[in-house]
Amino acid sequence: MFVTVFTFRAKAGEENSVVALHEEWRRDRLAKAKGFISGELLRGVKDQREFVDIARFESEEASQAVANDPKQDAWYRRLVGLSEAEPIFTDCRVALQMGQATKGL
Repeated sequence: MFVTVFTFRAKAGEENSVVALHEEWRRDRLAKAKGFISGELLRGVKDQREFVDIARFESEEASQAVANDPKQDAWYRRLVGLSEAEPIFTDCRVALQMGQATKGL
């Protein structure tokens, strides 16, 4: 499994727009994202403008295929427009899975 994690800070007043943009992705892009397994959008408890986005893919190639889609790039540009700066990305491979969330993975 290949996981992309990225963090960003929403512009003041754009927090709900960030969530809505992710809901739009789920509605419009999820079925077309071949190799996408699951994802989460996490929001900071102390600072509600801080977000962590986690996307799990079957492989690095699947992640790259989604990233290279022009519609995905347009979606990402919209996210950047809602953010104070470009998100910071970290690409990962699963070293260990634990807990209830790992059932069925």
